[in-house]
Amino acid sequence: MNYQLKSRQVCFFLIAFMPITKLFVLPSMLAKTANEDMWISAVISLLVDFLTLLSIVYACKKSKTNFFGLLENSFGKVGAKIVLMMFFIYFMLKAVLPLNEQKDYVEFTLYTLKPTVFYFLPFFIVALYFCAKKLRVIGRTADIMWLITVNGFVTLIALSITNADFGAILPIGANGIGSIVKGSYSSLSWFGDVSYLLFFIGEFKYGKKDGLKIFLSFLVGAVMIIAFMVIFYCIFTSIAFRQRFALTEISKYTTVINNLGRFDYIGIIMILFVNLFCLSLPMFFSCRILNYVFKFKKPWIASAICVGVQALILLVFYQFIAGIENFMINYAGIYFFLLGNVFPIALVVIVKKGVKKLNAQG
Repeated sequence: MNYQLKSRQVCFFLIAFMPITKLFVLPSMLAKTANEDMWISAVISLLVDFLTLLSIVYACKKSKTNFFGLLENSFGKVGAKIVLMMFFIYFMLKAVLPLNEQKDYVEFTLYTLKPTVFYFLPFFIVALYFCAKKLRVIGRTADIMWLITVNGFVTLIALSITNADFGAILPIGANGIGSIVKGSYSSLSWFGDVSYLLFFIGEFKYGKKDGLKIFLSFLVGAVMIIAFMVIFYCIFTSIAFRQRFALTEISKYTTVINNLGRFDYIGIIMILFVNLFCLSLPMFFSCRILNYVFKFKKPWIASAICVGVQALILLVFYQFIAGIENFMINYAGIYFFLLGNVFPIALVVIVKKGVKKLNAQG
């Protein structure tokens, strides 16, 4: 078979892209809900994602076809298209909040004197080009971006950790299970990134111990997320919920920065650069779905549709973004959970059914 990815690229994908979108608004949102237990909310979400990953890795190991073939074997062509259109809606919804928070970050943090939405528009040119490419571009990007992610993260943490009071997260669980679970539910649109790996099924050669390597890569990304959450709260404690953009706030009070200037912007720029591709991922997989369902002859057609819809939401409905954010956090969580976690976990049953069907056909 002509594989578009390599197993190492799947591992690098998890390290490079999984933590990035969770470093902007999510920490302050979790702090508002669960206070010092915000990191436990993140742990719960990551554990659910890990269970989802177990199922997807099993599918990668046992499946003889890709994700589209699995769905066709189980639901037929029409049923497969219905399921995929549900995932199309899932990915398009998943892109809305990270895009908006990135736009706000660029406008109000990097261009404070004269903020305007037009500063962010060049991103859509990058996304339009990226989404029109084949799946192998994801692997090639991951090969490079994981180093930038790790370096950016280490830079920010190294500059921030001296300001952290780790006693601030004690006593653990003081806010009660209700607040912790509510925090996990509210953050579902930011998590569920392992659902991207559904489209990697059958696209790389699964070798010995590849499953262990993928799990360890997920663990690296998870540790980065939890470490950032803990240090963020330990720096700002009771006012953490007011710090909307955690990425900028976490390191700006460091003594080194006061003496030398905003040295932390080196790490911030690294994270922002990788985030260009993170923000494009939901649209990229939405494009793959549209190309499968509607059989577009030109790949740029699906890319223009997906990117155009997101640009339209950002430009036309920006006045209603607070209502959209409230809907995503408080009401759409069940949809994110079903498509991003429950369905992939059920994939074990689908794979077994597909393998039996292929064996019966010889």
